[in-house]
Amino acid sequence: LLTSVLVQADDFVISDVKIAVTTSESVRKLYESIPYPSSFDKPIQLTSGDDFKMIFVVNDKQTQKGVQPHQAFLTLTSEKNGNQIPIIIRVRENGKSKVELDMKSAPDELLSSPGNYSLDLIIGTFSYNDPLKYHVGTLEIDVPIQSSGPSPVVYGPKPEIHHIFRPDEKLPPIWLSYSFMAIVLIPWVFLIGAWAYIGVNVSLLARAPESSLMSILFLGSLLAIEILFYNYWTHLNIFQTLTWLTGLSIVAFITGQKALSDVQKWRS
Repeated sequence: LLTSVLVQADDFVISDVKIAVTTSESVRKLYESIPYPSSFDKPIQLTSGDDFKMIFVVNDKQTQKGVQPHQAFLTLTSEKNGNQIPIIIRVRENGKSKVELDMKSAPDELLSSPGNYSLDLIIGTFSYNDPLKYHVGTLEIDVPIQSSGPSPVVYGPKPEIHHIFRPDEKLPPIWLSYSFMAIVLIPWVFLIGAWAYIGVNVSLLARAPESSLMSILFLGSLLAIEILFYNYWTHLNIFQTLTWLTGLSIVAFITGQKALSDVQKWRS
């Protein structure tokens, strides 16, 4: 599209062409309208920090309605070396479009080769036979020359990376661990001592096998929960522990309710 266009098309036209240039301090240094197909008569000067904007409308020549082309470019062709820098333009369905060139983020090819550039608008679409090439004017780029070449690659050893790992957490004193273990075991000592003092009466279990089974299952579920807590402390994670605890809690609730109800009946 960029190399085959030689003449202007007769299928669609450009209208409402406006050009504006503002400085980095948002001061407008240029704002003019251009009647198509006329060109800007004097070079458009752009320096560091300037912002170039151009708005226009693409219309069908016969109906004067807005046209959305398939491709639209604003090309900058260097008068010094012939290098061409294309800028893609997005056109709306109603044919309105805006293109912007901010010198603060301009292409490296432009910053590395300042000078005069021919500014051309090229538009093409499948709905029309010929594309359109419109010479807008000349851009005079006046910025300090910047090198756009890639930095040389230097091969060699890199500085050594010293990793600093966080020191291991210190374990509590052994006497503190044994103290907590004793606190956990003391209730069992009192329980066994109370059983030894008042005597353990298991004769009632033989009278009602069904009730004795529920009592054994209830005590077994409590013991299983204690074993589960021990396994959680050693190797299980919280999700596995909660899964097992949910099932054991249901068993403990059902069997405990039945066992305690039987005990209440015996006492009454």
